[in-house]
Amino acid sequence: MPDSRNADVLIVGAGPAALFAIFQLGLYGLRCHVIDGLGQPGGQCAVLYPDKPIYDVPGFPEIDGEELCERLLRQAAPFEPRFTFGRTVVDLARDPGGKWLAQLDDGSHVRADHVVIASGIGLFNAPPDVGVADAELKPGPAAAWPLERSRGGIVVDPATFETSEPGLFAIGDACDYPGKLRLILSAFHEAALATQGIRRRIAGGKAASVEYTTASRRIREKLGQS
Repeated sequence: MPDSRNADVLIVGAGPAALFAIFQLGLYGLRCHVIDGLGQPGGQCAVLYPDKPIYDVPGFPEIDGEELCERLLRQAAPFEPRFTFGRTVVDLARDPGGKWLAQLDDGSHVRADHVVIASGIGLFNAPPDVGVADAELKPGPAAAWPLERSRGGIVVDPATFETSEPGLFAIGDACDYPGKLRLILSAFHEAALATQGIRRRIAGGKAASVEYTTASRRIREKLGQS
């Protein structure tokens, strides 16, 4: 099995939902490996509206897609995520030890305790040497994974954002649940609840305490604010 790498959480996709999930998971000591078919982070923001104003991100009267992604990357940076760009997850399965094993289109593998699918509405197919303006949107391999679906999204428990497969979560445009709003601000909420769902699984089903960034010395130290 070539090039097998390990992570606490594998995130499929690198759009805004995924980038905020890195930060949320990092707050609780979970290291992420993010894989995206594009040659850069940003997902739809990078491809469809890098310079288009967005007006409904809390705290920003106006911000374009490129700047939003830059800020999310800066926010996630203290937690040292690993990025693999220009690669696609073509298969997900459990290994004999119960971990998730993701096979990439180059034959390499990534092993993780938990997986968050944040692959958006499809796969923007553009290798690293092709500009994002030339990326073509098409259904990605995730569309064929045996998961319950509704309205084009993967069905999740809205309390945890876990799918029908234990340990496999979905957020952003990749997921669906009653009352779903396909907005960036909703994706941030989903990333936060998915993080708590993962923490609950790690704790054996018990609710883990939530630490507040304004009060936790541990978190402030991680963010370089001690």
